[in-house]
Amino acid sequence: MGMNRKNILEKLKNEAEFDVLVIGGGATGLGVALDAISRGYRVALVEKVDFGKGTSSKATKLLHGGVRYLQNGDVALVIEALKEREFVLTQAPHLSRIQKFVIPHYTHWQGWYYWAGLKTYDILSGAKSLGVTRKISKDETLEILPNLKQKGLKGGIEYTDGQFDDTRLCIDLVSTINRTGGAVLNYCELDSFLYDESDKINGGIVKDGMTGELFEVRSKSVVNATGVFAEQTMALESNDTDIKIVPARGSHIVLDRSFLQSDEAIMIPKTSDGRVLFLVPWHNVVIAGTTDVVSPELTMEPKATDQEINFILDNAAEYLEKKPTREDILSTFAGLRPLAAPKREGKKSKEISRSHKVIISNAGLVSVLGGKWTTFRKMGEDAIDKIIKKGMLPNRESRSEETVIYNGTPKSNDTYIHPKLPYNWSEIEKYIKEELVETAEDLLCRRTRCILLHKQATMEVLDEVIQLIAKIKDHDEVWQGKQRLAFAEVAKNY
Repeated sequence: MGMNRKNILEKLKNEAEFDVLVIGGGATGLGVALDAISRGYRVALVEKVDFGKGTSSKATKLLHGGVRYLQNGDVALVIEALKEREFVLTQAPHLSRIQKFVIPHYTHWQGWYYWAGLKTYDILSGAKSLGVTRKISKDETLEILPNLKQKGLKGGIEYTDGQFDDTRLCIDLVSTINRTGGAVLNYCELDSFLYDESDKINGGIVKDGMTGELFEVRSKSVVNATGVFAEQTMALESNDTDIKIVPARGSHIVLDRSFLQSDEAIMIPKTSDGRVLFLVPWHNVVIAGTTDVVSPELTMEPKATDQEINFILDNAAEYLEKKPTREDILSTFAGLRPLAAPKREGKKSKEISRSHKVIISNAGLVSVLGGKWTTFRKMGEDAIDKIIKKGMLPNRESRSEETVIYNGTPKSNDTYIHPKLPYNWSEIEKYIKEELVETAEDLLCRRTRCILLHKQATMEVLDEVIQLIAKIKDHDEVWQGKQRLAFAEVAKNY
């Protein structure tokens, strides 16, 4: 079955009853849907806007066990994430790769301290280790990272982790699930829940965002995977919840490769606020981040504040010879981490556990809270296991670890859409036709990563891209004009 909006809508409307209905099409929801379809269940997923539009497109692009969770003694979380890192590297090799990191150190004791910590990381990786951690001399450190601050440098620790393309993984998961018989659709919003005679949730009333039409989707189980909006989704059913979502904003800046001059990444373990700072090569740019600021405002498009941008610039400048300034920033982006905390305690965001939770309400709404991109598959497996345990579904073995993720990125030698953007026209055309693209933003922010890689270049190709979507999807001039305005608004956040 093709990724065609009309077909998927038909399926959502005509299936008498699904086994699992997932609300939310980011990393968490797609992890749930992937696991459910791998067990042979009938799966539906609705996403209010576009896949990965929220936090799942705003990651630091690392597939990692989380070196810094070791400092908090969260060993179980690290072991779980290292296993999941292996899953993505194995099943989505077209979107992930092994990435070397260097921690520079400017005192000898620091060197031994970091080396010991990362040796632990190696040991926890076990057979899944991607490479051996080693201490490197000052000369070798500078050979690997020519732009590193030389004064006082004693050496470095080199370790290995993973890297991936976050929203491309979202989109390829959508394709994987739909090709296996699922019904996953964007621009489709949960309006309210449906209940059976004993007041248990058995589906939802869903609204097609394109036409405004309302229809019913019946399902044996319903999963709330709405990230930072999870509390609002729970409140549609009852106000009686003891979980609070504490959104923490993580901001990033994107710089030219000249600030790294290397294929290896820099990890700075202690910034002025105690957080880790990464400078990571990604596509043809460098991503620098991330901050961690508790954010009271819930929004799909959080913005990196001036204060956060300065924080990243200042901390990066302390470690670089050629120092980045505001003029060097190609793009900025921010995401909200949905940290799940008990309502009672007031904790700093970096202390609230990064591990995920699955909770089931009295009416049977299954909510998956917290977590991180690397462990998306495991979060899905845990949620479905819990649904089975509750007797909502017959017991079937999870097969998601063996699921190969579809590769939606064609190889092609066609001309690039812009000298500064690594995409060509035949790819763009394929994405529009096959990947549920409804807006210029879907295409330029998520099917491709244009806006993240180079905002200015993206604005230069905008008109051509909008015309191409209009031609393929049969939209008029008015639609094109609206798209131009809408994209200009979105671009402000980058």
